[in-house]
Amino acid sequence: MKEAKLYFPHKLNNLIKLPSLFDNRVEIISPGCLPDGLTVESIKLGSAVVRNPFIANFCAKTMPYRGLGSGIIRALQEEPNIKFINEPVGMQFISVINRIADEGVNEGEGINEGINEGINELESLILTFLKKKPGAKGYEIAEYIQKGAATTERYLKSLKDKELIEYKGFRKTGGYYKK
Repeated sequence: MKEAKLYFPHKLNNLIKLPSLFDNRVEIISPGCLPDGLTVESIKLGSAVVRNPFIANFCAKTMPYRGLGSGIIRALQEEPNIKFINEPVGMQFISVINRIADEGVNEGEGINEGINEGINELESLILTFLKKKPGAKGYEIAEYIQKGAATTERYLKSLKDKELIEYKGFRKTGGYYKK
């Protein structure tokens, strides 16, 4: 989102919307389509075109930057089913991320009802993350739920007390696992 806002003129910035949340997906719509020579398939392979070298240089020095053209690849590593839609006619680029069902974590009925009573939204999010990434470190979980270290530790302790997660391994090399 930050990068998208930097690359467009000020009058277009208010066209960049916050992600649209739906029951089954999240959509991020950015004004402007891919520049000439780039396709959805080529950006999945890391191809990039610098539209504005001054902005690219500024971003490299001031933002968490891991290399030109690496963002799409990193996103696909986290979620391989992201769909990218280039719409030259509508002058927009859309990223669609399917949402993963929590398999009963948020449902009021069914087999998980008794197990998941008393679990709040962030705890549910942590459980979903640990299902996708067993052995995650505390800082990875904090980054995923977008909370600080102390808040994350409090939720991890709560989940451990409820015997829903466990920490395996040594302090520096271990990680959290869903039971």
